[in-house]
Amino acid sequence: MIRKLTATAALAVAAVTLTSIAAGSPVAAKQRIAIQSKGANDRFVLTPLTPGAIKPDTGTATFCCWSSGHIMRDGWAIDTNDPQMRLTGKRGTLETRTRIEWLDVPGGYAIFTGTWRVVSGTGDYVGLSGGGHVAGVTFPSGETRWRREGVLSPK
Repeated sequence: MIRKLTATAALAVAAVTLTSIAAGSPVAAKQRIAIQSKGANDRFVLTPLTPGAIKPDTGTATFCCWSSGHIMRDGWAIDTNDPQMRLTGKRGTLETRTRIEWLDVPGGYAIFTGTWRVVSGTGDYVGLSGGGHVAGVTFPSGETRWRREGVLSPK
């Protein structure tokens, strides 16, 4: 009887140990980040909002390759576009695609909101997926300020 209990206890300990090891294996962590324009329209700052592999970065932001449209929603005239954004920083290049809706505001201002998603990356941004939301304003001077927040993780 004691041998059976000892064998059963040994099997239970082994099962718990194996389960703990399996549960402790690395899991791809999602990380919240913020990206915002800095100063001139062509500068950005990337800030991690939670701990993880993605580190702070700064550099240039360029936009290209979009289509434009126009929709009416509840009487509002809304312009739409889908620019590709390329962030070229010290840690690599991150390319995203954004879906934006613009509203003109009196006085020459425009506001926009939308969503963005990762298309590709180099350096520290290789193999990332994810996306989030964007909001911004264009001033009468033509300067645009924006902020993107979202979640990135390895593919």
